[in-house]
Amino acid sequence: MTESLSHDRWRLICVFIGALLLLVFLKNAWVCDDAYIVFRSIEQLYAGNGPTWNHHERVQGYTSPLWYWLLAGLRCFSTDHFFNFILLSLVLFLLLGMLLQRYFGNGTGFASAMLLALSSNAFFDFTSSGLENILGYLLVAAGFVGGMTALNTSDPGVARRHYYRALLAFALVPLCRHDLLVLTLLPSLVLVFSRPSGSGRQRMLDLFALALPLLFWSTFSLIYYGALFPNTAYAKLLTGISRLETLIQGLRYLLVTFNGDPVTILVILGALYVAWADDRRFIKAFGAGLVLNLIYVVWVGGDFMRGRFLALPFLLALLLLTETRLVERLIALRPSSGRAGGLVLAAYMLIFPHTPVNTWLNFQDFSIQHGVADERGYYFDVCSLYAWLYSQPGEVFPDFEWSHIGRQIATNGIAYLENDFNGMLGFWAGVKPVIIDRFALTDPFLARIPVSDAKNWRIGHFKREVPEEYRRSIETGQNKFSDAATAALFDKIQLATREAQLFTLKRFMAIVKLNCGIN
Repeated sequence: MTESLSHDRWRLICVFIGALLLLVFLKNAWVCDDAYIVFRSIEQLYAGNGPTWNHHERVQGYTSPLWYWLLAGLRCFSTDHFFNFILLSLVLFLLLGMLLQRYFGNGTGFASAMLLALSSNAFFDFTSSGLENILGYLLVAAGFVGGMTALNTSDPGVARRHYYRALLAFALVPLCRHDLLVLTLLPSLVLVFSRPSGSGRQRMLDLFALALPLLFWSTFSLIYYGALFPNTAYAKLLTGISRLETLIQGLRYLLVTFNGDPVTILVILGALYVAWADDRRFIKAFGAGLVLNLIYVVWVGGDFMRGRFLALPFLLALLLLTETRLVERLIALRPSSGRAGGLVLAAYMLIFPHTPVNTWLNFQDFSIQHGVADERGYYFDVCSLYAWLYSQPGEVFPDFEWSHIGRQIATNGIAYLENDFNGMLGFWAGVKPVIIDRFALTDPFLARIPVSDAKNWRIGHFKREVPEEYRRSIETGQNKFSDAATAALFDKIQLATREAQLFTLKRFMAIVKLNCGIN
């Protein structure tokens, strides 16, 4: 009778926390400016110009292929991109919750994990936002749960079913974001080689299946865009800024995140410890993935959105802490620690200056530390679900300066412009104007030249001044560069991104030279 009451009590507690998670999701739902780069690229697709930013060249201005095509599919049914991404994010969020509840059950560990999620700005700020984080959450969680189930069950049929579910999830991870491979590559390899019934030939087939989605997309990307990676990667990595400065900025990113969101960092550090102490290779592989991810974040200088690159590592850390039953073991050693820990966490959620629970509908935060901002705080008052619900049909949304400038550009029929903030502005300007992005996120030529000022820069905002020769080359369609090396670069990019015939020897050679760095 006591066990039944205890089980019922924990089920009620988990239902209550789950309902609170859903409420906080809806309360905090928002869209960032960068999401509108994806939305404009979708509109170009539906205008018949292909999945690109400008109509005159093929360039992948979006980071996540899988996220892009999911939203592009929803565009068939609704032209309201805000509604589409909120709906998709909500569905993925609910699927994530159901997956984890079914695997972990109702108990101390799962309830603690949900409370920690409610305390993490990084996790909740990007469950919506219009970016692909929520899709990454579900894929990594599905790989983790499927792999653990496959390795722990004695039923061959169940093990096989969950093994291939995990393999599918891991195979789709790089299509969510290429750099997420640092988190999941080692666990996916461990899973394949830990399969007890797998022969050498079967393992090779499984490895091929694991790589197949990435191989397929890379082939398409190379043929269509003339590049293996999203244009954002080239814009943010080929900057000419010294590696030492980038590493220092990466460490600052971790420090700024800790100052504004300490739970996220502490949970990741706790997961590193339990993964190191655990004997299971699958768990250790995920722990190694977390280490590699932190190294990668520092290596690239972090991001300008506080917590964005730590949101998925935080979720993985929660999975590791729950799987290794850390909370249950601590409570068993000291029963009073569970109640005390819950009270401390509740006090933190309510009292700390900014948590997912205690930020309200008028939340604003325009502060920037070392180039890192609370991106939700910057846009939330005009870009939230609440603001969208109270907007009128036909109105410009978000009701933001950049959106209104974009509407004026469309109204006045401006055909060409250069700009620094191209999300909302570019979307509302429509698909006809050629918009040159001085941060090079959507421009293949500018992405491959160094930044204009290698000393005064902000992470994620690597500005290039548009050369007059480039401007005239775009206007005339002819190469106007006098410098031989720059002229050769422009020719290769023009062949790769603007040549009407995809399958020509001349274009093929230009793509090879462009991707191999050959003049």
